[in-house]
Amino acid sequence: MSPRSVPLATLLSIVPYFHSRGAVPVSEAAQDLGLSDGQLRDALWQLWSCGLPGYGPGDLIDLAFSAEDLDEAELVEVTFTAGIDRPVRLTAAEAVTLETGLAVFLDRPEVVEQTALRDLLATLRTAAGTHGAAPAPEAGATDADADVVRTAVRSGRALRFVYHSASSDTSTIRVVDPARISVSDGHSYVHGVDRGSGQWRMFRTDRMSRVEDVGERRALGPEPQGDDDGDGTPTIEKAVVPAAGAWFLDEFGFRSVHRRPDGDIDVEIAYHDRAWLLRFLLGHADVVTPVDPELADQIAQRAAAGLAAYAGDHVDAGDDAAGEATAAET
Repeated sequence: MSPRSVPLATLLSIVPYFHSRGAVPVSEAAQDLGLSDGQLRDALWQLWSCGLPGYGPGDLIDLAFSAEDLDEAELVEVTFTAGIDRPVRLTAAEAVTLETGLAVFLDRPEVVEQTALRDLLATLRTAAGTHGAAPAPEAGATDADADVVRTAVRSGRALRFVYHSASSDTSTIRVVDPARISVSDGHSYVHGVDRGSGQWRMFRTDRMSRVEDVGERRALGPEPQGDDDGDGTPTIEKAVVPAAGAWFLDEFGFRSVHRRPDGDIDVEIAYHDRAWLLRFLLGHADVVTPVDPELADQIAQRAAAGLAAYAGDHVDAGDDAAGEATAAET
């Protein structure tokens, strides 16, 4: 362990320990925590510069000790925990998210001490159950499905699965040659080539079910460098979500969200396919209204056409039944 670098799991246990005990002799605390005196002092030095956003007085973890220098103190007390007042247990999804965010600093010694970073990442991979593999799919699919996805990405295997689209509320069978797994906004995604369309696509793992290995993965080619599902730079459409429909913000990831004083919410929808946008707005017309009056008119026309078609079928069926009844009477 390098000076002033202590594994994450150790750091997360020290503050709750001192919080529950008050002022404790360093030698006693080190023995209870399974550390040497020097390792405990290194950990306390690290914790002293950690805390809540703002990183000023009242934000950072605070210590009190029985000497002018922490390295000489016999007694130490944590006087402000910054919220870490009990042992922390990360969920797998939380560990994957944290691991992915920190991995960008690998091979950047000018930003962060690399030995400490690698120790921390190893701890997070253990918590996530990845052990150095690609980030794991979140707990939404079954454990068996998650294992199949992880193994396929790591081993170069193709996948078949049932995928549920939240925008159209439909489920379809997909065959995909997966390339990697990513984590964004608390969800994990499989990136790969959809054999049905021949295009790069991105699939949220908690919407995948009945996942199975269907053989060796095909050659993928370069992944397009674009936003969202890799089809290039998306188009942005402005819309409004009424205050009563604010719950929908948790169901769909809008590009931008701005709440008005009256409670209504201005949002931006990123999309690549105009037909998808029309289906999305039509299917969620009760909670999303486009700002563009021409687009709103298109949605209204589609809704009216659908109602007219339904009414026409209903009337035709009624006429046929009435005709059959009349013929029977005669």
